[in-house]
Amino acid sequence: MKNSGPMIQVPRKALMKQLDSHADKRLIYIHSRAGYGKTVTAQLWLKHRQEEKVRNAWITLDEYDNKAALFCKRFAAALLNLQPNNEKLHEYATHPSFNQAPDEFTIHMLNEFHYNEQKYILVIDDLHVINNESILQLLSVFYKRLPENALLLVLSRFAPHDILADLVLKGNLLTIGMEDLRFTSDEIKSLFEKNNVSVTKKQVNEMYLSTGGWAIALRALLMSGGESYGMNFTNEYLEAFLKERLWEKWDVKYRENMLKVSVVEELTPGLWTALTGDKDGGNKLNELAKNAFIRVSEEKIYRFHDLFREFLLSMLRQQNKIVLEKQIKKAADWFYTQKDYFRAVTYYFKCGDMQGVSKGFKNMYNYNSPYASVKDTAEIIRMCVNEAAVEKYPFLLETLGWAAYVEGRGTDMENYLDRYFKQLPKIIIQNPISAHTAYLMRVMDYRNSLIELTKSVKNLPLGILPHVNTPSITKNLPLPHRSARDFTEYVFDEEKNLKLFSKTVGALVGEECDIIVALLKAGLAYERGNLSTAHELALTSNAMIKETYAPELQFCSFIILAAVLNAQGRQTELEQTMNAANEMIERYKAFYLSANYRAFSCSLKLTTGDMKAAQQWLENDGESPYNDVAFYKIYRCFTTAKAYIVIGDYNTAIILLKKILSLGTQYRRPLDVIESKILMAVAYRKKSGSNQKTALEYLESAINTAYKYGYTQIFIENGANLSSMLHMLQKRAVQAEYKDNLPGTFVKSLYLSAVAASKHSKGLSGGRMPASLIFTEQQKKVMRLMCEGLSRKESAEKMGISPDGVKQHMKLIYKKLDVYSNVEAVIKIKEQGILDG
Repeated sequence: MKNSGPMIQVPRKALMKQLDSHADKRLIYIHSRAGYGKTVTAQLWLKHRQEEKVRNAWITLDEYDNKAALFCKRFAAALLNLQPNNEKLHEYATHPSFNQAPDEFTIHMLNEFHYNEQKYILVIDDLHVINNESILQLLSVFYKRLPENALLLVLSRFAPHDILADLVLKGNLLTIGMEDLRFTSDEIKSLFEKNNVSVTKKQVNEMYLSTGGWAIALRALLMSGGESYGMNFTNEYLEAFLKERLWEKWDVKYRENMLKVSVVEELTPGLWTALTGDKDGGNKLNELAKNAFIRVSEEKIYRFHDLFREFLLSMLRQQNKIVLEKQIKKAADWFYTQKDYFRAVTYYFKCGDMQGVSKGFKNMYNYNSPYASVKDTAEIIRMCVNEAAVEKYPFLLETLGWAAYVEGRGTDMENYLDRYFKQLPKIIIQNPISAHTAYLMRVMDYRNSLIELTKSVKNLPLGILPHVNTPSITKNLPLPHRSARDFTEYVFDEEKNLKLFSKTVGALVGEECDIIVALLKAGLAYERGNLSTAHELALTSNAMIKETYAPELQFCSFIILAAVLNAQGRQTELEQTMNAANEMIERYKAFYLSANYRAFSCSLKLTTGDMKAAQQWLENDGESPYNDVAFYKIYRCFTTAKAYIVIGDYNTAIILLKKILSLGTQYRRPLDVIESKILMAVAYRKKSGSNQKTALEYLESAINTAYKYGYTQIFIENGANLSSMLHMLQKRAVQAEYKDNLPGTFVKSLYLSAVAASKHSKGLSGGRMPASLIFTEQQKKVMRLMCEGLSRKESAEKMGISPDGVKQHMKLIYKKLDVYSNVEAVIKIKEQGILDG
């Protein structure tokens, strides 16, 4: 007898008992190929747990959730669903800036998630559609921040990704696979009988053998009336079975509408109406959810079962390709009206509507857009702007150039911008706003001198152009003079250059220009070691802040002041400034600034060799040393490299620093080049083996570059790490063969400053000596006499050996301690307690 009513599920007690017994794991991972009942199993367990008053929320992912903003939006909505009365969660989840820093907003929500006696289960369905590893990493980060009263239930076609391997090893994750999900013969019999279909033992055995306990095959048999229980239910035969036993028996209109809506993975009543013209979408979807292969979430989002949707799409493709593209276009138009430009652009691209792609990007690609983060915007540009689109809409070269720029693909950016400027007259006719954007594109192009650019436009009527938001990506680069561009070229004739900057760029950014100029002056003074001047300018910029100014501009003001205060050793004021910066981020919910706030805070700790801070950074925020360096993350990459040096992983630090150096060189960023070479010198110096020559070569190169501009502070910051090498280079600078290569006076000043700085900061190594460092008894005697202030001759007399013998011992001591003078050696011996005990 054919089952025509809503399907009744069997309780599957053994599976429920297995899940219950591991509910303390806090992460349960159910995986199998499609159709084995992962979702139904989860639904049954949630229903079972509701008896214990466990609250739950459900996230169903699709291919479009490979964007951080969309994934985090779903996760945030689920958290809010679990605690609907939590006002902080509501504030974060609905904030207009959420998409600019989705990961940071979600982390803040997890921090505000109330820990109480209530138990929660958060389900993430279809994790297999996520192929973006950074999102899988986010999932791991979010899981670690979930309170102990919350459990994460993950459903996927694939086994747990390597990113979750540590959870498996620590025993924090339970996996349930295909074998666990198979229906037993008893469960098959119960399923049919509960749905008013009588079956014999022989028929049950036939069904088990033919389906292998495959849930979707059993469901299809139940719906068909069970005429052929012994049919072979592989993927190959399921489509034929569905077509013959179900599809051809349904009403024509019913079939037509299901084909029309199959082009999307998720349905809402509004989208149903847009795709079918049927205004009764809500009722139709609820009807479908009763006995077809479709499920509904608490948020009234409807989804076909994956295999059934694949069947519908196959039928639609066979019917007419034009109809398929027409339906995809309707979906794109609907998403566009909802201001969901990510999905709109993607659907326009899928149906080949380049005009739609163009239209979507006009609303989305700008990096100041509230609709997306830098990362997500760049990714969708790469995915959807192809040569066909550019041929028809050449203004899209702006988007390609910008995406390449922020992602650190300099060669691609140069090619895109060369093509863009070649076609600029045609582009402006097609897209008039490009007349304004073109100037910003030229500023972005590091091949252009900033000074020459400002000279070239000083006579244009810039004042009549509309003002723009601060034209930089300083939100990702906290030091203003090292932001979207390195402003090093302004150090020569600074006053004249900045005056010209104010007249030109100032016309575009309006009243914010004055504070930008003050910030640039402060930054350049800081780099040249003029700390009192830098302090005064930084205070001036902070005094100029208005509540209407962009949060990233305010952030830069706080950070440059914090950098100067740190250099001056004014720790109380530094702490106050950092607190003010954090409060500003919280006040504006400008969480896109949080990653660099943490990076700066961590860098301050790393200069004292804080091992715990380094490990925490690498675990929670560190950038992968094996990926290409994204330009907008370059400050975080520097922090990551320093963290690797602190923990003693010098090889990994060098891998990352070489990539930073390459990017800094191509992007004409002297300060990035200098810093990366300094850190390379430190890493090679600390690295085991004969790396002294390589270390000194990097440091010498950094010095020669810095000398051109008078930059000293970047060396002083690393004084404790550099003093020994600077001592050696100082000696070299006076030798004939090095006189033309090394600026002697400059090196000497750096050395003296580094020694002074090392008294206040222990450096990235924290002053730690290698655990394997061993001194002979004779060397220890020499060290004791050195600490007592005895001369070499006096030490020789005390020990009964020659002064040359003492000298040889001292050379070995210096080498082991990595120092070059008696004073440095004594300081390190006492700091390390080498002679204690």
